[in-house]
Amino acid sequence: MHPLLARITTMGPLAEATFARFLKLGQERTLARHACWSQPGDAVTEFAIVQSGLVRHYYVDAKGRESVKAFRGPGEFSAAYAELIQRRPSRTFIQALLPTRLLAFNLDAFEALAADSLELQRLARRIVEQHFVSKEQREYEFLQLSAEARYQRFCEERPEHLAHIPQHQVASYIGITPVALSRIRARLAKRR
Repeated sequence: MHPLLARITTMGPLAEATFARFLKLGQERTLARHACWSQPGDAVTEFAIVQSGLVRHYYVDAKGRESVKAFRGPGEFSAAYAELIQRRPSRTFIQALLPTRLLAFNLDAFEALAADSLELQRLARRIVEQHFVSKEQREYEFLQLSAEARYQRFCEERPEHLAHIPQHQVASYIGITPVALSRIRARLAKRR
């Protein structure tokens, strides 16, 4: 079984013939480390599946401060989601933290293919549901967990990526300063 099909079928059944038609829509994109796949102002017409590597989704405010909203690794979907759905220009930077391979899909082409496929319609719904659950979980963590607990969860969820994500980006993702993260890491190291 194709590794991507194995990942997709965790969200629901997808026949190999349907998967083959879906896969034909995909266009390989290769990003060098630090290259952006999406930037504010870009037209958002595609979503992608990370084949290898790692990307981060982030915003930059008027003062140049970055706010990291997500990291996506192999097998995960990546896009400026809200802008894709609303057919608006991107507000989001999507940047490779490592050399990265994406399989990009044009939304209109996917929707045309899915129009006659209940399997692909179900897949699209599951992707959206998974994204919604992820957003709910992140909201819960910000409202209910301490910064230390958020950091520990992040480390548990993305252990394979920790060596590739700069600490200031981790701090931004969990909503604290790099200095506060340094203190948390020192406290945790003492407890070990």
